[in-house]
Amino acid sequence: MQQNVEIIKKIKDELVDNCDARHRIVYGGRGKGASWSIARILLLEAMAEELFIVCVREVQKSIELSVQKLLVDTIKLFGWQFFYKVTKNKIIGNNGSVFVFSGLHEHNSDSIKSLEGADRCWVAEAQSISRASIDILRPTIRKETAVFWWDFNPRYSSDPVWVDYIRNKDPYAKTLFLRHYDNKWFPKSLQQEMEADYKRDEIRARHIWEGELSDANDSFVCPAELVEAAMQRIITKPGPHVPVIGADIAHQGGDEITFFKRIGNKVVDRYIAKKQRAPKTVEDLKIFATKNSIINIDNGHLGGAVADILEDDGYTINRINFGGKPKDTEHYEDVATEMYFELRDQLPHIDVPIDEELAMQLYTRKYDYINGKRGYEVMKIESKDKFAEHTHALHKSPDRADGLVLCFYDPYGSMDMSALAGSLSAYGGK
Repeated sequence: MQQNVEIIKKIKDELVDNCDARHRIVYGGRGKGASWSIARILLLEAMAEELFIVCVREVQKSIELSVQKLLVDTIKLFGWQFFYKVTKNKIIGNNGSVFVFSGLHEHNSDSIKSLEGADRCWVAEAQSISRASIDILRPTIRKETAVFWWDFNPRYSSDPVWVDYIRNKDPYAKTLFLRHYDNKWFPKSLQQEMEADYKRDEIRARHIWEGELSDANDSFVCPAELVEAAMQRIITKPGPHVPVIGADIAHQGGDEITFFKRIGNKVVDRYIAKKQRAPKTVEDLKIFATKNSIINIDNGHLGGAVADILEDDGYTINRINFGGKPKDTEHYEDVATEMYFELRDQLPHIDVPIDEELAMQLYTRKYDYINGKRGYEVMKIESKDKFAEHTHALHKSPDRADGLVLCFYDPYGSMDMSALAGSLSAYGGK
């Protein structure tokens, strides 16, 4: 019996017919019809040939939270129960095709090998997929003919799926942006919800229904393109400068302890540790920073104690109080804000090591204008708690970024940026 199984026309035209892309990405606002189109495509393909199809999301606490229900509903809609058998954890076709459902967060590099032979991988709610999960998943699905379907509603510009496929163009991927008006079956009930959302909050409604980034109207200190350029820049001869160390000291908990060392405009070394006692941190910092170095150290409770020991041993220390008074009181509320903006100004001229976690911490740190404690409007960087609420960096505290801004901070205002740029040309900076 011939059936007319319709899907969104743009998906059929661009991602099905004559499309050989390994990664097929459908993104946009709610009601675009992507999920049910992908469900129909995969069910039809699995009827035509034996396929192993994995349906993943970041966290799957139960099978009910997967796309299984959508697939089962589609099977019932078209009367395909004669072909598909639905079990507790799988959907099995008469020809040996199998659909399995998994949460990536629960996997490690060994356990995810169970997905290795997949012919298709449907990544649902892809905006929530972590960097760690993506880095494990992609190399696992290794068949030459395998296809990934990534389906998501845009959230933040820092989300790994956005970074990898939308901002950075992947030559093996094809992307398709859809809105509700691309879906001719967009229901009246959703039309009413959308109209109500626009009346309540137009900016939020554009995020929900038009697929705009949630942070499109937010202010970030360090533009991603400047961060990435600094990480690609190579300065071969930084010149005969005194080494400067930035040291962000954390307690023996989940935060990272980070040291960065620069010579002139080039970061030449870094140190990252976690969950270690203060004596070990002191010992390692002494090795990392020779006595001819200048050490800018976070003068918090533990950092202050480390600074005391190093000063007693003859090291040159600048104690930096993140909440202290900035040099430029006209524009910045505190030293933390000033440090980040000083780094932003230097990004076009410096050489920073490639570090995706550091990059994400830098370009997702927000700031705002506030009525400052000195009685006028100034800029203030968001707190670490606020950062943790929205970031999708692996670490919820921006410790690597803090270490880097400490490394490039000039607490006395003696750095001449025009001279800095000139020295880069002289020493081979790109």
